[in-house]
Amino acid sequence: MDKIYFKLQSLILMILLLINSCTEKRLSTEEIISRCAEAMGGIHHINNLKTIRTYAVFPDHGEHPLLFEIKRPNLSRSAGGKLVFDGKRACWIQGINGDSKPELVDPEEWKDFEVEIAFVFPAIFEYPPELIGVETIDRREFYKLKVTLPLGATIIYFIDNETYLIVKAAANFKMNNNEVNPYRDYFDYREVNDLYLPHGFTYGSRYGQIKGWVESYEINIPFNNDYFRIPDDGN
Repeated sequence: MDKIYFKLQSLILMILLLINSCTEKRLSTEEIISRCAEAMGGIHHINNLKTIRTYAVFPDHGEHPLLFEIKRPNLSRSAGGKLVFDGKRACWIQGINGDSKPELVDPEEWKDFEVEIAFVFPAIFEYPPELIGVETIDRREFYKLKVTLPLGATIIYFIDNETYLIVKAAANFKMNNNEVNPYRDYFDYREVNDLYLPHGFTYGSRYGQIKGWVESYEINIPFNNDYFRIPDDGN
């Protein structure tokens, strides 16, 4: 009888410890964002970040680094500065062939531009995120924060519950009636102007999963106000 009582007590204690452990890990959305910000260098440095320029290599697009420029929260230029996104529309400044007047990108593709921005800089610091759960991968737990971007695409950030760094971003949107699910896995965080930013990433392509890397970041470039504006004669 004493043995049964002892085992029952031990079982109850284990259950209580498990409940307490789970309770301690359950952070609010605000607490997760705060810890993520701290892991990346601190909310002060994040708030002071206004523009970003990256040179990143995507091996399926060649060996030369591709230029990508951002002005928070949702402006960008890419393709060597020839392609501009003003937060609502995307446009080839000199036409898609580079030898004509400005030409708007197909509206079906505009969501892709806001997703690319969210891959470079976390949208959890731009728009209200929703904590949708905790997922265990290889015995490690990751908080999942979901953000709906202005044009309707959604992106889920996986945040390591030990380091509080973002290790994955998975997007979802429709393009030409097809569901698109691009993603980035992040690693090799390094300090850049007091911020910790990923310099390595993997992504999906027609060739399967590929490893890319960021050769350099430039922070707070003083872009002219018109730099991200679509020309008036864009059609």
